[in-house]
Amino acid sequence: MHSDRLHAALVAVLLFCLYAASAPRTVALEDDGLFILSSYFMGVAHPPGYPLHSLLGKLFTLLPVGTVAYRVHLLSAAFGALSCALLWLCARTLLESRVAAWLAALALGLSAAFWSQSIIAEVYTLNTFFFFLLLWLALRGGSLALMAFVFGLSLANHWPLMLLGAPALAAALWPRRLELLRRLPLLAALFALGLVPYAWMVLLSRSPLAISFAGPLDSWREIWFFVSRAGYAEVDASASATALDRALFLRYFGAELLLQFAVLGTLLAALGFWAQWRLWPRHVAIALTLAFLMSSVVLIFLLGFDYDAFRKHVFHVYPLPAYGVAALWLGLGFAWLVRQFNWGLRASFVLCIGLLVLVGAVGLQANQLSGYAWVDRYARTLLAALPKDAVVLVKGADVGPLGYVHMVEGVRPDLTLVHPGGLVFGNRLFHPYRTERAAQEAAVRSLVEGSKDPVATTAAPVAGLPWKDQWLFATLEKSASVGIPEALVLYFESDVLAPPEKSAYIAFFQGELRRRYAGLVAQSLQPGEEARRLGPLTTQREFYSAIGVAEGLLSNPAGYRLGTAAGALETAAASMPPDASKPQRARLFELRAYVRLQAGDRPGARADLEAAVAIWPSPANGARAALERLKP
Repeated sequence: MHSDRLHAALVAVLLFCLYAASAPRTVALEDDGLFILSSYFMGVAHPPGYPLHSLLGKLFTLLPVGTVAYRVHLLSAAFGALSCALLWLCARTLLESRVAAWLAALALGLSAAFWSQSIIAEVYTLNTFFFFLLLWLALRGGSLALMAFVFGLSLANHWPLMLLGAPALAAALWPRRLELLRRLPLLAALFALGLVPYAWMVLLSRSPLAISFAGPLDSWREIWFFVSRAGYAEVDASASATALDRALFLRYFGAELLLQFAVLGTLLAALGFWAQWRLWPRHVAIALTLAFLMSSVVLIFLLGFDYDAFRKHVFHVYPLPAYGVAALWLGLGFAWLVRQFNWGLRASFVLCIGLLVLVGAVGLQANQLSGYAWVDRYARTLLAALPKDAVVLVKGADVGPLGYVHMVEGVRPDLTLVHPGGLVFGNRLFHPYRTERAAQEAAVRSLVEGSKDPVATTAAPVAGLPWKDQWLFATLEKSASVGIPEALVLYFESDVLAPPEKSAYIAFFQGELRRRYAGLVAQSLQPGEEARRLGPLTTQREFYSAIGVAEGLLSNPAGYRLGTAAGALETAAASMPPDASKPQRARLFELRAYVRLQAGDRPGARADLEAAVAIWPSPANGARAALERLKP
């Protein structure tokens, strides 16, 4: 057993070194910046708060190496490496072959999705660490008292995913069910002890914090609202999702499973799934099957996402426990083949290395990010362009990068960042859970109108006030206008007009930047400027730029040529990604309806508006109101 733990330790060291070498040295997109901020300031992260992650993240910010962002990235690296070490121990508990155990552990560690979450500030590798620790303890007959405490502690990180894994853990413990029932009072007490980080989070929320999503949590109702993610209902499910969306996600998950283990490894995992029912105890096979299905197939039906590029990217990291189980099956499938064909140690070793090279090559393609700094450049460019001493309303994807570069790196200390929803920053204008929407909007308007300093926003501008739209932000002016600073024009041409990133999230973000930029250029065109100013945008024949051109032309006060707008929409239709979102698809039909109206084609416009509403039947769809106005 001592030798096995040395092997597991070596797995952890090798993978930690790999992750540390490939991790970004500065802030990334998604929730990366937010988790860095909550770690650095020991604040309250977004619901359900992730208090354990914030505590551990604070410890990692004290490491004497690299930037603060890199240190928190190392937290994910450490628990990613430890997760794979625990998977090695699980494999050795179930398999005689150490080569097969190494194959299972490294196949997970090198797989694209798992690797991606081991190099940024996220909660998923800490989640897999807890799951495989509990699975290993269950497989080897470990202490129930320890398991109860660890399970409670795991819920202080990512309780939704851990609860999805609970049926699998229960199945693994089925032979010990009588012992579990007999010791239930003690186990319940230890489980509750593991939840103590939530009590710390509630107390912390009542203190002055630089970073906190919660505001003071002073009642059980507020605590439950926050921890249960009730305010994230729209994030976890889409009202317009249908059975077709779920079917497409199932197909997507199958394709991702093939990708993670380079097809050949996935085929071995399928063989292992078959072999487990013949070689392993029935309760173990049931436990692993449940673990695989709950964090993948069942989760797809619980989430109810619309199927599009952005939500595919959001979903693709959720099944990490399922990929870990598939890696165990991969090891079993490999061991079964070795035994069936009587391969020697040398042949087994060569085949194992060959498969790991394939899996690692796929993972490396997307995860060598040590020199990646696009998000950092974006944040610094935006901060540099803002007016001196400005009050800046920040919301959405900008919050993490801007907050990190401004508050941790100390860039533009003259600025004051404010979240218009009362979230994230400690200088909130109101309590986000006690203030009605109308009162929230009134508080933001009062701040904007009463400020003696310049006011800028990267969020939606406050309605009814004169704003100058400068692309990455807007500033409050004496009269409404459009004007992109020269520095931002240069930034667009050098960093945004280029081909999209491999990351679907950043590709979506950059696409929206291109759409807004193209829209502002087209909106401010003067007669005779079309060829000169639209040329760099239209020659790309790219979806986001084309949609932006059409939107800008339709709102151009100087008028536009119908043919130019129609041509932009034709380009958008031809270049639309197959996994474009429902709002994007609906918007294309809506814009084409407006062009047809200008051309006098009311029946065609009505048909396009009806198609837009059918594609995205949401109250937020502007085509609904347009269709009502068009009805006779």
